[in-house]
This record gives sequence, structure tokens and C-alpha cells, in this order.
Amino acid sequence: MKKIKILLFFLAVSATIFYSCSDSNPVENQAVATKSIALRSTLNYLKKANNITGKNTTATQDQALCFNFVYPITLSYNNGTQVTVSNFQGLLEILTHETTSLYIEGIVFPFQVQEEMTVTTINNEAEFYALIIQCTNIQTVNNFAFDFTCYSIVYPIHIINANNENVTINSQTELMQYISTPTGTTSTYQLNIVFPITVVQVNQSIVINDLYGFFELNNSCGATPCFCPTVYQPVCVLTPTGVVHYSNACFAQCDGYDQNDFVDCNSSCPCPANFDPVCVQTATGIVQYDNACKAACDGYTSADFIECGVAPQPTFGQSLGSCFTINYPAEIQHQGAIVTVHNDGECLQYWFPNQSAIPAFVYPVTISFMTPTGSTTVSVANQTAFQTLISQHCN
Repeated sequence: MKKIKILLFFLAVSATIFYSCSDSNPVENQAVATKSIALRSTLNYLKKANNITGKNTTATQDQALCFNFVYPITLSYNNGTQVTVSNFQGLLEILTHETTSLYIEGIVFPFQVQEEMTVTTINNEAEFYALIIQCTNIQTVNNFAFDFTCYSIVYPIHIINANNENVTINSQTELMQYISTPTGTTSTYQLNIVFPITVVQVNQSIVINDLYGFFELNNSCGATPCFCPTVYQPVCVLTPTGVVHYSNACFAQCDGYDQNDFVDCNSSCPCPANFDPVCVQTATGIVQYDNACKAACDGYTSADFIECGVAPQPTFGQSLGSCFTINYPAEIQHQGAIVTVHNDGECLQYWFPNQSAIPAFVYPVTISFMTPTGSTTVSVANQTAFQTLISQHCN
């Protein structure tokens, strides 16, 4: 162990000598480096873009970022040793030799970057984070925290908030809500986790001691096919192994699911929203379910299914106005809220035929069926009754 420590120290000192331009009194002129989460995010991306995974392999993709460092820059290792980097190739050399025991964690502010033909001075961590979130290909700590399908964090954990206060986070939902970015805005808070934390991956508990280890953990999860916003609008998908929670629909779509696969995250019997009706004979008559899963929630199996007894019916949208009319105003449930509709046009805005045969009305609803001799007005108590009436009158 002593030999390893000596070797690591030798590598750090060697790197400093190799990449630094120091005068006769370097300690006297040494600037103070600041630990930087934005820097670690940037370096992690460069390591992946240049195929640096612990191997002594370097490529030269210095255009991978949406900006370039203006060299020299001064970086610091986790043991406090500073190194002045003179060019991009030198930076790749340093990244190639990083280990879990010796890695870059800080940078001396201010430094400069070039974006196309413009040179910008970055004075602090907040400006650095604002810079990197403009690069859509850089995954920040916020991005990783939102994709929690690879591992689960053991709570509670602590974070440092934007006011430099230590905050206790007790659940994944609480963490997501704390750092969630509203749609159409840019997040200004960079998640600052207090390490160590414990995660569970494939039923194994793993202690993550630092930010470097956190990025290495997420790198081991494999590359995601797309980048998703840090917006907490949870969706769930029913899989053969159970219900999988996603922080928003984008992460679910990255795994190949769409809205027809989404189920109610809070339901005791989650089912997809697709409309593939099955019918069951009950003591009170034939009951039609949107799909077999919803029938199974009521205890029925495929052995209980019968022919629904009707030919393919005109859709709700086709029948509305031609077979029956709705007595407006009417109320419809939509995304957790109740909206009032006043005409057919407004009503059809909340009809999603790939999810349900009929809009999610708040019952009772009064409708009038057109007959050769006039019309018949009926108060409908629920969706099943509505569908039955359409089947009877709109052939």
C-alpha cells in the first residue's frame, strides 16, 4: 500500500512538472483552485468522447464540446496538487491517467473559453455551469439524477442548495421536485450531493465516496440514446418484472415505450391505456373493458371473455353530432384537472382514441340520441353505459 501511495504521488508530481510552466518560486505564485462540479461534468464528457476508459488511449476530438478552453488553464487534483495545462492534448494525457484515488476535481477561476469566434471569461462555478448546460451533449449531475432506472439511491441523502445550506432529501420524488426544471426554462441550480451516498444496483449496495465515483457509476450504465429534460413529470410502464417508474416520458421513450404503454403510477392494478376492448358477462349484463388488463383487475381471465356482440362501431368522434348530441356544458378529466367544455369542438380536444373510446367525462352526462321521429334524451351514469348506448343507437 505504501508503494502505491508513493507511485500515485509521483504521477501527480510528474504531471505537474510536465504540464506546468512554473517560475523559481511556484508556491508563492500558486492561485487557489476551486472544486468544480461543472468541470467534472465537462471532463467526464471528454473522457467518453475520446474513448478514455482507464486505457492509455488518446484521440483528439477537441471539437466535441460546444466551446474550447483557452489555454493555459490550471487544474487541481483531489490531493491538492495543481497542474497547469498548456493544450488540449495535455488535458487528454491527464485524463488518461486519472484513477479513483487521483483525479482532477478543481480549476482556477477565472479562465477563458472560446465559442465560435467569441472569447468569454468564466469567473465562477455558476457561470461555468451556465456554460455547460448550453452544450446539449454534456450530461450533468442533474441529468444523471433524473435517470434512475440503472440504480436506486438509498435515502436520506444530503445536498448543498443554492444558498450553500445543507438540506436533507428523504426520497427520489423529493429530490426530483427539488431540482426539477419547468418546461421551457433553463435550470440554474446545479445538484451538489454530499458524499458518501449508497446506491443499490442489481440488488447490490454500493458506496459512492465522491463525485468522480458518481460519474463512473453512471458511465457504467451505458450510453442513453437521447438526452432528456430535467423535468419531473413521472410516468410508469408495466413490464414483465413489474412497474418501472420514469421521471418523465422522455426517459421512458428512450427505453422504447410510448404513451400506450404508460400506466397509472398510483394504481393498485396498473394497466396500459391502449383501447383493445374485451367483454365479460356479469349478473347485471355485459361489461366492456378497454383492454384485457383492466378486466383482469376485476378478477376476470381470458376464459371469462365473450364476444362483445357488436360489429365494429363508429367512433365517438364519428357519432358525435350525427348520432347523438351532448347537452353542454360538460366536464372532462384531463391530466389531473377538470375542464369544462361548451361545444363539440372543445370536447373533441380531450378525446384521445388510442387511450380510450370516450373522453373521461365527469358523470352523469346528458345526451340526446337522434331518431326518425325526433330525439331521446338520456342521463348517462358512467362510461360503460355510454358505450352501450352508442352500440345500441349508432349502428
